[in-house]
Amino acid sequence: MLPQCSHNRSHITRKRGVFTYRRRLPRPHAGEITVSLGTTSFWPAQAMAEALDNAFDCFFAQPSMSGFDIKAALRAYLRSELQRLRAKHLATPYGEPVHATEVDYPYDVHAVREADLNAIDWQLRQRRKDLRERNVEAAAYRSEEVVNGHPLSPTERVELALGILRANIQALQQSRDWLTQGLAEEIKLDEPAPELSPPAQSALEPIGAGGAPKLSEVLPTFLDFMVRDQGWRGQTLAQSKTTYDMFIECCGDRAVSQYQRKDLRDFYDLLRGLPALYSKSKEWSGLPLAEIVERTKGSDHQRLTMKTMKRHFSALGRLFTYLRRRGEYVGENPAHGFEFPDKRRAKDKRKMWEGGPLKKLFASPVWRGCLSEGRRSTPGSKIIEDEKYWLPILGLFHGNRLEEFAQLRRSDVRCSDGIWFLDINDEGTKQVKNEQSKRRVPIHPRVKKLGLLKYVERVAPNASDQVFPNLRPGGADNKLGFTFTKWWTRYRQDIGVYEKGLDYHSFRHGVATKLAAAGVSLDARNELLGHEGKSVDERVYQKGLPLKVLADAVARVEWPEFTLGAEKA
Repeated sequence: MLPQCSHNRSHITRKRGVFTYRRRLPRPHAGEITVSLGTTSFWPAQAMAEALDNAFDCFFAQPSMSGFDIKAALRAYLRSELQRLRAKHLATPYGEPVHATEVDYPYDVHAVREADLNAIDWQLRQRRKDLRERNVEAAAYRSEEVVNGHPLSPTERVELALGILRANIQALQQSRDWLTQGLAEEIKLDEPAPELSPPAQSALEPIGAGGAPKLSEVLPTFLDFMVRDQGWRGQTLAQSKTTYDMFIECCGDRAVSQYQRKDLRDFYDLLRGLPALYSKSKEWSGLPLAEIVERTKGSDHQRLTMKTMKRHFSALGRLFTYLRRRGEYVGENPAHGFEFPDKRRAKDKRKMWEGGPLKKLFASPVWRGCLSEGRRSTPGSKIIEDEKYWLPILGLFHGNRLEEFAQLRRSDVRCSDGIWFLDINDEGTKQVKNEQSKRRVPIHPRVKKLGLLKYVERVAPNASDQVFPNLRPGGADNKLGFTFTKWWTRYRQDIGVYEKGLDYHSFRHGVATKLAAAGVSLDARNELLGHEGKSVDERVYQKGLPLKVLADAVARVEWPEFTLGAEKA
């Protein structure tokens, strides 16, 4: 059994065996402080770090001298939120959704209204949960905008963040009232009617004329909307930003109303000509996309897959749908209607670990005994339980994305009603692909028998400790799984099980296949794997299944080929 530790906020790291205290300075200060604790023992280091934490907080908790009025700032923020939401209601055409994004077309007025109410109720639940749990990270982005560089003490920053969460709830509740009661205010006959003035000349200009906003100017507001209202985060947000940067590079930064179907065709053709590794190869570093396409014409470089191209156009489709609803773009969505046929041969598609390759993998030195930490592929007597040992096992039985495992903290390994589970969330610096990725994944019985809980207790005694402390961020996306991925490729090559299309993500494909073959319901499969369902019922209603149902489903993933002998009763 793991101890129920309280949250430990000490900022300690270990370098060459000696513990060091590191902590970033609060804004508006820049940089960090680093102090060697002069010990190789954890508990003395933790005690010293906690003392330093207290001194740090006391020093920076001095009252702000900027004269920043938090209450006035919150009133202004609430006013701007109400104005934004009211403008959003006014700009949405009759019969189209205001808050919901996934509604079947052609629209049915009653279904749209129901989807809108479901969407806003979900947002209200999230905001209330954040406020109840004092999740100030949920308001961090907006807090920085409101503060606008003013120096605040840590206490004032918490007060501001919680106030923003409350303002968001008030604004969303008002938006819900507009959905149910109507947007127009009551007309009072005892008040004199205002004099009507002729419309300004600029209002008569067609969209896109004069000072119409450019794409780069509307993107910050759009991305903020997708983050706050639609749950974009992590990989989804980063990939979408890349799409818009590429589109602007290809078609120019113009008034949004000026983009036409031809521009999207040009972008489609550009993507078809790009090598799959165009952003990773040093050969093309810093080159314009069009030049990369021109240099690689006629070569045998593998190109972007249709799946990747479809993702780019999906992001553009969301953008132009948003612009149409705001009245900033007229006409049909120019990103819709393109085809992305996947003509890859079956042998080129991702496979699943099974049979001989699976048996050979877990009969290799990492799990049967290696020579040393630096020579994992050489047979020996040492079994080293770290990320190299546990990540493939976790993938085999749970099917999570690699980064979801890599960023686990001790506080994410939890127990409820006797069921141990992994809490996949985006708290603190952690990221998830999208809102559906936040979920509870019960730990498979065989993984518990192998001693995962004892491993976690040993390496992560405190709530904030990493479950896999050796992992460090790396790569273009700064992901914790970066170095493991590189090692995983080398190791499979060394032991003779490397095969194109058979990688870490193949574990996820295998779990999905096993769950379906075992008759597990689609709702449970979607929740375990963090997939969004396709129907309204799957997306809206079938969320938060009982943990017992999910645990029973996970237990039905069986691999006869997996015969690791270290399982403990």
